[in-house]
Amino acid sequence: MESNSFNRPFKRTGERILGIIGLVFNVIGIILTFAMNNLVKMMTDDPQFQQEFEAEIWNDPTLSETDAQAIVDMMYMGMDWMVSFGWFFIAALVISSILIIVALIQLNKNAKLSGILFIIAGVLAGILSLTSILLYIAGIMCFVRKPPVAETSYDNDPMRPL
Repeated sequence: MESNSFNRPFKRTGERILGIIGLVFNVIGIILTFAMNNLVKMMTDDPQFQQEFEAEIWNDPTLSETDAQAIVDMMYMGMDWMVSFGWFFIAALVISSILIIVALIQLNKNAKLSGILFIIAGVLAGILSLTSILLYIAGIMCFVRKPPVAETSYDNDPMRPL
């Protein structure tokens, strides 16, 4: 019996590599966002930083008292918003990472499911980030690439068509 390319299992190495790279970028993003959150939180909780920042604002001769107070209030509100958004971003990246892992596990069993999971993970990783673009490509590859169809050989078949 002859061995041909149709007897080999269909490999999805490209999708697997793109998924792993996306997962690595997600983990890096989680670590960096966590570090940024902690830095911003430390700055807002540090009384020395608060005093120095407020002193700089209050000593600016071009600002009125109401403008200076508005800037100080906006700064604290902005930092609180950054920390909250950071935690939201970390949660989205963790969910995205879990979806990537499930997609990688299911890749050879169910390519359509993996493609859907890669695309959802890409949306959660940031709509137009490098990570999401890699995951979109992996998802599209899951939908587009099909295993080759085995050709039927009629050479030695007595019931071959005429």
